[in-house]
Parts: sequence; C-alpha cells; structure tokens
Amino acid sequence: MATSAQRRQELQTGVWDDLLRALYGPSETVLARQRARWCAALTEFERYFGPGREVHLYTAPGRAELGGNHTDHQHGYGLAAAVNLDLVGVAAKNPDNYIRVKSWGFNKLDVIDLEEANPQASESTHSASLIRGLAEGFTSMGKKVGGYDAYTTSDVLRGSGLSSSAAFEMAMGAMMNEEFHCGLTPAQVARLGQYAENIYFGKPSGLLDQLASALGGVIFADFQDPDKPDIQKIHTQGLLPEGMALCVTDTRGSHSELTAEFAAIRREMESVAGFLGYKVLGQVPEDVFWSRLSAVRAACGDRASLRAMHYFEENARTLAEYHALQAGDFGTFLRLVRESGHASFTLCQNVYCGARTARQEMSVALALSQHLLEGTGGAWRMQGGGFAGTIQAFVPLACLEHYRSSIEKVFGPGSCHVLTLREQGAGRVL
Repeated sequence: MATSAQRRQELQTGVWDDLLRALYGPSETVLARQRARWCAALTEFERYFGPGREVHLYTAPGRAELGGNHTDHQHGYGLAAAVNLDLVGVAAKNPDNYIRVKSWGFNKLDVIDLEEANPQASESTHSASLIRGLAEGFTSMGKKVGGYDAYTTSDVLRGSGLSSSAAFEMAMGAMMNEEFHCGLTPAQVARLGQYAENIYFGKPSGLLDQLASALGGVIFADFQDPDKPDIQKIHTQGLLPEGMALCVTDTRGSHSELTAEFAAIRREMESVAGFLGYKVLGQVPEDVFWSRLSAVRAACGDRASLRAMHYFEENARTLAEYHALQAGDFGTFLRLVRESGHASFTLCQNVYCGARTARQEMSVALALSQHLLEGTGGAWRMQGGGFAGTIQAFVPLACLEHYRSSIEKVFGPGSCHVLTLREQGAGRVL
C-alpha cells in the first residue's frame, strides 16, 4: 500500500500507463489526460483529508443502455454496456466510524455517522443517502463496514442517462467491500446499490445500471427473479464492428429533477399489472393484457395502457437484440435500436416532459440524428430514464465528423462524446 504522494509520483512517471490504457484505450492524448486526472484526484484528497496517508484508488464506469428501456423494474430483460466515462475515487480508512466523501463539482462534504443506520429526511435525493444506504445494506448482510475518507471525480455526465448515480454507488460499494474485506460479489454490491437508491435516495430504479457498472462489459440480464437475476456477460472485444462508432450526445438538459416523471412510468406499469391481478408486468401473460385492453384503459388510463404496450414490445425486442449481438448480426441489432427509439416516443412517452413543452432537447437531438443518419446504416435512440439527458447514436465512421459537428452546432462544443466500451467493472485498481 502506498501513500497518495507515492501513487502520484508513479502515475506521473508512467508506471501505471498500461493500467490506464486498459481502462481508456491506446490514445496518447487520452492517456495524458487520465494521468493528470488521477494525479489531481490524489492532490485533492490530500487537500481535504491530509497528506501522507496510505490510499487505494478505485474506478467505476458509467453505462450506455443498449436495450430494455424501463423493462428491468418490471422483471423483464435488460441490455447495457459499461463505457470509458468513469468515476475515479481515492480512499483511506479512518478510525472514527464516520464516512466522509468529497466529490468534485459539489460544494459540500458528505459526512455519514455509521451509528445512525436509518434514512435521514435531510439526505433524501442526495449522495449522502446512497452512502448511508449502502453501509446499512452491508450491515444487513452481516458485513462490518467502518469509517473511511474519500475523494471522487467523475466524467460520467450527471443527470444525463449515463447513470452517474450507479457509478457513484458502485464506487462507494467497492470501497466498502475492499477496504473492510467483506467479500461480496460485484452482483451483490450492485443489489445493495439499487437498495440504497430505492429506499434511501428515493428513486424507484431497476438494477440494470448498477449491474453494468459493477460487472463491466456488455450485460444481458433476465430479472424474472429480481433477487437472483440471470446475468450473461458479453465481452466487448469485436462487439462494435469496424467502421462504426458509438456516440452519446449530452443535450444539456438534466433529468436529475424529474424523479417524479421517472417514477410515474413504474407506477403506471404496475397499476396495469395490479388491475390484471399481478405485481409487475413481467408476470402478466401478454395475451391477457391484450384481451382485456378495453377494461385496462377504463381502469388505468390510456398512458398507462400505452406504457404497458411498450413494456411487452421492448422486452421482446431486448431479447432479440441480445441474440443478434451473440450471432454477430449487427444490422439486425441496429434495426431493433431504431425501433426501440420510436417506441420511447410513441408508447413509453419518456422522451420529453409534458409539463415542460418548451424544453424538448432529446426530441430535437433524435430528430436531428434521424435527419443526419437515415439511410446511412446508423441508428439512434434515447437512453436511460428519459425526459432529459442524453441520446445515443451508432454512427458510421464515414459520417462521424459531419454528425458530430452538426450535433455540436445545436447543442454546443463538446456535447457529442465518442465512447468506447469498457471490459472492466467497478473496483480497486491500485
């Protein structure tokens, strides 16, 4: 174990360049930026928590949702990929049973007294609630978590659909798991992250985001039994064919204040399931839904009915996307991606917020992407919870510069990110 100063010296002199290349790719420009970023994180840790301490470094990736929009929380299928945008954290244990976390871009220091396990009203929808919820989750599994100090910096765009919250949760979970030798699997830590987000933070998310960040690679998950999801990992090597880029555009509209809109999707889907005598749509035979559609509309309303239709379509489509990727049939996969994006507009209705009709950033980005990419063999869709945030596009390299410049002319310089898929999940790296 090394001090923060020793790790910084090693990074500056290139000792850990191979590690950084494995995480971020071979570009020398990117390597230099990541070297500087990790060194800055170590310096900021010293600023807040003092020099000379022995530290560990952690990383947790963001994720791109490839398929399964609002299907995981209904016990359906999900398909997501870890990406090169990540959170980097520096951590050191302390003796006083407090967890203190300072995150770049946030003004306050999160301080969590581990003697108090219950949710705190003042922390709801804030990062401190996630830390407290994770710690309580470890305790509930018979694992002892103590105090530690941590500094984090993240380039996972906040409130964008790339799941900055899951990256934060999995980084904190990895710190607890590693620093206190708890021995949980990545999937178990992911489950605790979902628990913290649902119960302590107050957002009714599914589990797919946490799994993708925790495990890395491309994850296909069957949530029929949400306590023991069937998880298949597809390795990223060769998954994207040569000549194709994955782009994510930050439309500069955050969904971080739209939890109520997000929650309504799950609530309405489950109102349909409840009317039909089930808990979630994943338990409802699809023919039963269609045969009772008139009664469902009368009892639950048309938007809930349409969102249930979205679930059945999207769930089948996600399974087909998984099979297409396994078979190397990327053309079929891209057709299904386009269909998924269309369904988000017409059925799930989560591309924009109906209460803010003057702000429809994702709608504009998707329409522009269709204008630029239709007929090129590319594909476009929204991703994540919806209503604001990011869209993704699979862009042929021959169109990439024109696509990026056209998008950034509308949404601003640096809004279009060309991503690489990442094989490594969340964990301690140094």
